[in-house]
Amino acid sequence: MVREWLQPFRAEPATKATRWVIQSVMEEVDEDQPPLWEPGISTEEYERRLDEANLRWCVRATAGRGKGTILARFSMCDDRPDSFEVACSTDPLPAALFDPEKVDEYLKGRPNRGMQGLIEALLNDNGFEAV
Repeated sequence: MVREWLQPFRAEPATKATRWVIQSVMEEVDEDQPPLWEPGISTEEYERRLDEANLRWCVRATAGRGKGTILARFSMCDDRPDSFEVACSTDPLPAALFDPEKVDEYLKGRPNRGMQGLIEALLNDNGFEAV
């Protein structure tokens, strides 16, 4: 999604402005668990932690050295292992990150706008079904 689906909607960076970067990142849901990775752990231990951890994937946008903005979170459904929940940011899409004209054109005729509408439309157009 980050590398292929969102790229056509990116805004052209202004000259001498901080460039926005979009990344997919893993986020631990249970903070009482040990970190997934720490210096000195073996590959086997890391893989064990990865298999046992309660994780979710996030789409994060950062500009410069800031912490970044989470645009969307994807969490596995406990009751349906073949499904996931999507929670999108309700903040307006930054004009320096996405080209509003491209996004508006893509979302024309669709019920939702903003990040929620963009993520829903991309998932739908790439074969995912809402349940």
